[in-house]
Amino acid sequence: MLKQVISHLRRLNPFLLACMTGLTLIGVAFIYSSCSVREDPELQKLYMRHAEIGVLGLAVYLAVAWFDYRQVLRWSWFFYGACLVLLVLVPFIGEETMGARRWLFGIQPSEPAKLALIMILAWLFGRREAVRGPWLFLLALVLAGVPAALILMQPDLGTAMVMVPTALAMLFAANVAPRLLWGFVLMGVVAAGLVMGLIYTAERTDLPPERRAALIHATHLKDHQIKRLQVFMFPDKDLHGSGYNRRQSQIAVGSGGFMGKGYLKGEQYMLGYLPPSISSNDFIFAVLAEEAGFRGSLIVLLLYLGLLWPGLWVAFRCQDDTGRLFCVGVVSLIFCHMFINIAMTIGMMPITGLPLPFISYGRTFMLTMMLALGLVQSVSIHGREPETRF
Repeated sequence: MLKQVISHLRRLNPFLLACMTGLTLIGVAFIYSSCSVREDPELQKLYMRHAEIGVLGLAVYLAVAWFDYRQVLRWSWFFYGACLVLLVLVPFIGEETMGARRWLFGIQPSEPAKLALIMILAWLFGRREAVRGPWLFLLALVLAGVPAALILMQPDLGTAMVMVPTALAMLFAANVAPRLLWGFVLMGVVAAGLVMGLIYTAERTDLPPERRAALIHATHLKDHQIKRLQVFMFPDKDLHGSGYNRRQSQIAVGSGGFMGKGYLKGEQYMLGYLPPSISSNDFIFAVLAEEAGFRGSLIVLLLYLGLLWPGLWVAFRCQDDTGRLFCVGVVSLIFCHMFINIAMTIGMMPITGLPLPFISYGRTFMLTMMLALGLVQSVSIHGREPETRF
């Protein structure tokens, strides 16, 4: 038993564990900073809840890493089906907050649904008897499209959209119907360009009101989604409405400079310019950049690199396709969240409401990400043959 424990510990990837722990501690520190000016005592304790979830998640992380990931992924259909049931129940008995119905029994089912999709695609693509042709590609689209459609009904466009590049990355890594894959990507780029073009034309040209309304209606987007795209393309539009958070976030990041203003000395959220309702979750990077500056932001980016690169290295060392593809899916999901969150904070992408992994406050998201990385560690431990030692 002792030899088995030592063998497992020696195969544990230390960079994954260290970087995840470091990002979680940074999250605790800056959630405390962003919530320190709130009047509600419960909101002031958000950093403690983040720390508690971090400790619980670490225990889950280590427990999952001990078990063979192949045994866990065999239950991917059950996990996927359970997530679908929860997503179906959300519109009927879910809790509504800030105009969206996304929570059920205190959890956000859309978060484990991302992991369920990665698990089931890894299991599906990793089977030796699987024929990686058009039918498997269409099945993968259905498996990704059903939870994405249910999440869109909440509505939550950002979470639904992040499932798309994750699934496409796994399809690419599995070499499933390459021509169909690139054709689908091209169609997506054209569709996104068409939507952006319709909104741009409606805003830039002098059209009759009914014609302008027809162009906007042709996008089939919600009003708040259209406003976010309008603000992205025209930064000076609606500075005191839909564009307010974006502008204040850019001011916070820019005013931090290279060294930052110092911990607990951020002015944008202290003075209330960056709203308290978003400073601890979606726009936590703005708080970090203002107080820690470019230097602190670079450290955070290096810690994320310490998750992504070792995750791909674990995939490279793995001896079976199921483990490789699972690692690719998790790395893709973390990268999408990191890239989109930071890009929207600095005004390079439309606001989508995606949290920053391990730093933004969010209990369900934190546990899901730690569970996912725990399975990546399981791949590191169980996914390769013992090395020959001389």
